[in-house]
Amino acid sequence: MNNLQLPEVTPSASAVVTRPSVKRRIDPIDAPARPLGSKRLALIAKRTNAAASTSDRHAERIAEGDTLLTNHDGTVTFLLRATRYGLVMERTQRHASGIRLVQTMVFHDVKSFDRWCAVEPLRFDDGLLFSKLGRQGHAAFAIHP
Repeated sequence: MNNLQLPEVTPSASAVVTRPSVKRRIDPIDAPARPLGSKRLALIAKRTNAAASTSDRHAERIAEGDTLLTNHDGTVTFLLRATRYGLVMERTQRHASGIRLVQTMVFHDVKSFDRWCAVEPLRFDDGLLFSKLGRQGHAAFAIHP
């Protein structure tokens, strides 16, 4: 009635299975970084030195009575100068790639200055610098009415 056979137990082989030696292929992203070339190192040094020399360059242009306003990282600067013709404003914007945009404007009255301030995108980026710019601009018009 009972045809069930019990399995035979054989002694097992070693628990560690040996595989043939396979070298792991190193993914390029895991490899150490290549050293920078001389041109790239020179460009990086030039960019870091440019940021340090910006303040020296502005110091040469500032005369008595001028106002220099700079944002927290130094990428945007405003140089304000009150003259008898109106307010002369130089706006300099530096980019990380080394490009520099310089705009020079002359405002003959407070109304034109306020109109420019109303469309200046800096009011959203750095509100503190923008409010200083407005106050200093209005003070400059008070000097030369």
